[in-house]
Amino acid sequence: MRKKKIYHQVVKRILRPEITHCLECQSKLQRSVTISDRLIITLKQVLRVVHCGYRCPQAECPGRTVLYRSTEADALALSGFTFGLDIVLLVGHLRLREHQTVDEIHHHLLEQLAPLEQTISRREILFLFEAYTALLRAGTEVTHDEAWKEQVRKNKGIVLSIDGIQPDKGNETIYLLRDVLTGRILHAENVTESTKERLKQLLAPVVALEVPVIGVGSRCSTHRITSRCGGMAQHPPSDLPISCAS
Repeated sequence: MRKKKIYHQVVKRILRPEITHCLECQSKLQRSVTISDRLIITLKQVLRVVHCGYRCPQAECPGRTVLYRSTEADALALSGFTFGLDIVLLVGHLRLREHQTVDEIHHHLLEQLAPLEQTISRREILFLFEAYTALLRAGTEVTHDEAWKEQVRKNKGIVLSIDGIQPDKGNETIYLLRDVLTGRILHAENVTESTKERLKQLLAPVVALEVPVIGVGSRCSTHRITSRCGGMAQHPPSDLPISCAS
């Protein structure tokens, strides 16, 4: 009989959208739905994350159907996964960059998770590696996703989030480009330099989608942006090679 996992040291976090006002009418958003309530195991802590979805309360607002999500909540873990995105990226880094075997990765993660009194199986590591490779294919898959494109049309565009995560010590950073309004990852790529030219290359797949960009934000310190919309800017900084729809 499979032994049920026990979670100790669980930290509860309630995460709300970084955008606090409607992008259409500027009314203050109100909580509409609980998107998810789940446990997430990261390298540093075990979390119970309540992800709150907000909508515009104005019945006559054309943007009242848009569901606003928390970028931070979406960045913690992939949908359907208990192990956090930081662990997914670490597994991919150790396998492809460090050329470690599954057994070596297993041993490494058991040591990392020991202070949290958590374990991980070899089978789970294989699933996480599959998730990592799927991330790297995200740009190709979204190009052909007509259902997502239809949702973008209803939202009148995307709000682009740019997150850089370092899975281990070193100069490599994995950048994730995500649409905040749908939570969809648009592109993921390993980057070892942060020049303007490299940033242009990183954003090229998003530009190629030819969808309106109604806001740009980032949880990276380099491009942290705030505005009257509450945490996400309607116009990008001058060093971001992408333009926003008016």
